[in-house]
Amino acid sequence: MTGRCAVLALIAAVMLTADAQGQGNPSGPVRDRSNYPPIALPVACGGVSMASCAKVLPRIAVRAAQSGVDLKPTAGGIPTDTITAVCDGHAAVAIVQHDAIALIGRQPPCRGHFDLVGQPLYPYYAFLIVRADIPFRQFDEMSGDKRRHVIMAGAEGTGGQITLGFLLRSNPSLKRSISVAMGDPDVGLQLVANGSIDGFFAVEPLDSDMINRVRRRMDAHGKPLYSFIDIRPPPAFFLTGDGGGHCLYRLAALDFGGAEPVTTVSLDAVMLIGHTFHDVHAGGGPRASDALASAIDAAQTAILADTKSPPDWRPAGTSCQ
Repeated sequence: MTGRCAVLALIAAVMLTADAQGQGNPSGPVRDRSNYPPIALPVACGGVSMASCAKVLPRIAVRAAQSGVDLKPTAGGIPTDTITAVCDGHAAVAIVQHDAIALIGRQPPCRGHFDLVGQPLYPYYAFLIVRADIPFRQFDEMSGDKRRHVIMAGAEGTGGQITLGFLLRSNPSLKRSISVAMGDPDVGLQLVANGSIDGFFAVEPLDSDMINRVRRRMDAHGKPLYSFIDIRPPPAFFLTGDGGGHCLYRLAALDFGGAEPVTTVSLDAVMLIGHTFHDVHAGGGPRASDALASAIDAAQTAILADTKSPPDWRPAGTSCQ
């Protein structure tokens, strides 16, 4: 079984278990499931979202089932492929990082083919992973150096590559100093460890297995092998929007137990629904988009706990206008 198939099987199993537990527990939140003839909506879940979707999608699905909306996970691939699956009608719904939508959703094959559903789900964070002994402590310090620095950011269309692209486009001086390489995270981290490249750029939720492995990795002397350096984009970067008035990025501080918190940017995981499926509904039930928005609201606290996300990750008053 491939890794993607295994994740999809896990999602399906967790969803079935959650549904059974909810209906079998008289005090459970879904004990009064409505008798709407159900409709099935395929959900594209892939790329960096796969691990989180295994936790997040079942939380939403068990709530949506009350309105007769059954969410069925399907392979989504990298973030760009996940969005394209909705635009092409191969999937009804997707969960993906917001800046991937801003990149792909403006292109003619996707423009006007989908809507965002409900409130954002949980945060992703940008991580620039370097050797602990590197002299830089901020991403901007690589700008204007005598040599070009090499940063690896996953394959084309992956979450890290998309966010790094937005960061470099907002800072021409830094863009001239950075060469972006593509590669697998395990390969990239090994190249960082042996000094072949300067850093690996990733976009991950806080429950990321990769980030936890990086934090625990020690060198031969028992000292941390890697460190995370600050990412402090210029103010104009935070005006970057999705074309619909929604911000893509916020400044965030993460405390990993070092001398100071790591400053970086956060972005939202969001759900989108294809226009073809926006208004469909089970007989007598609410529109699919409304059912999903209500399910997200009801599951929000559990989603943040499952992804180890802080409850105040979206401060009020931010705007891209």
